[in-house]
Amino acid sequence: MTADKADEVMAEYLLKGGKMLAKSCKACGYPLFEYKGETQCVICPLTASESPLPEPEPVPQPSPGPVPSPSPAPAAPGKDGRVTMELERTIIHLCERIRGEQRADECLTLMKAIAKGAEALEALGQR
Repeated sequence: MTADKADEVMAEYLLKGGKMLAKSCKACGYPLFEYKGETQCVICPLTASESPLPEPEPVPQPSPGPVPSPSPAPAAPGKDGRVTMELERTIIHLCERIRGEQRADECLTLMKAIAKGAEALEALGQR
């Protein structure tokens, strides 16, 4: 498997809500992921079969409850909205940088930055 293909697979799991762990797979050396409550290597199954894993399932959206009464929308996004948008843009940019990166150590650094960004987005969403 090429490093580019492995990067794409890991980026896809990050975008689908997977969490990259600080532990690496003993077989292939790539970072392990926590996805749907399970710790797994997302690369080894691909290497063994060279066929892609099924697409990670999207996170189900909660069914809408009672419709809240309308409230006036702000004219411009608040500070938290701007921070969220900037974090999302930065994560996308980091994913794009990973695709072209040849050095494994730099890829790992970028992936750790993406994981931290995803944690920050999650924290902002829980306010």
